[in-house]
Amino acid sequence: MAQETEVPEEKPAFAIGEKISVRKSSEVPLSFKGTVTKLYDNSALVSIDSYEDKYDEVVADLQNKTVVGFKHIRAVK
Repeated sequence: MAQETEVPEEKPAFAIGEKISVRKSSEVPLSFKGTVTKLYDNSALVSIDSYEDKYDEVVADLQNKTVVGFKHIRAVK
């Protein structure tokens, strides 16, 4: 009989309330600084706090929040 192997849970890369920055890429429509509001398996819901004025319309369409993959998020020190 095969034994079940427990996989230890990985600690999330970021914490709720942590300040982060995101760079524009092919998958992210704008560069911005924000705050993590909810964590998912490989991404986070982020509130958009500051951004360049030219992105006003994009941020309004996103209602000042978006989901971003962890690979695009950097912690602000």
